[in-house]
Amino acid sequence: MTDAMKPLSLTLIVAATPSHGIGRNSTLPWRLSKEMAYFARMTKGEGQELANAVIMGRKSWEGIPSKFRPLPGRVNVVVSRQQDFDLGPAPHTHLASSLPSAVDILRSANSPLNRAFLIGGAQLYNATLDEAAGQAASSSSSYTVDRVLLTRLFTEYPDCDTFLHDFQSDTSADGRRVWRQASHDELRQWAGWDVPEGKQTEQDKAVKGEEKLVQYEYQMWVRISM
Repeated sequence: MTDAMKPLSLTLIVAATPSHGIGRNSTLPWRLSKEMAYFARMTKGEGQELANAVIMGRKSWEGIPSKFRPLPGRVNVVVSRQQDFDLGPAPHTHLASSLPSAVDILRSANSPLNRAFLIGGAQLYNATLDEAAGQAASSSSSYTVDRVLLTRLFTEYPDCDTFLHDFQSDTSADGRRVWRQASHDELRQWAGWDVPEGKQTEQDKAVKGEEKLVQYEYQMWVRISM
């Protein structure tokens, strides 16, 4: 099978609380500078000749401050059912009507990609995680979901209104586990740089007038071959 015929490998990248909260009012409830730097470094990549791509839903796109749109150094694809949705002056950015359509755009691009990341929101995350649980190795889908880069927060945010499916406990139709947590060495090797290990502690800059220290850990979960 040629590279052009192979399904596009998608990596989900997300930060979630102990109760799997990932958002509030279509934006992040926290502002963690080091964790944001990790997201940027991971999705941009480094040392490779080919560009990376990020796929996101419309609300995730709108949740990014306009001065930071599109995310620089990456091909941006925005998924929206609104065919006339205005992306504004956004170079290297495409509008797609669905995730399969977004994948088709990336697969048909003139320049091949290094890696493609799904960066939100909850509807896209959860739909692809559900697909991964039922996706056979021989699937004819144009993409495959085989990796989750999870920043696991150990600090709770009770006002989250958007949640990630608890994928770690997923099983396939025949009862087999779908995901395994990779070792930190595997994460470092895949990333190509020295990702910090163990619990990280950082001040949440979104909290005003008080100190809120947030603990989290960088994890990688890999889909077990079916």
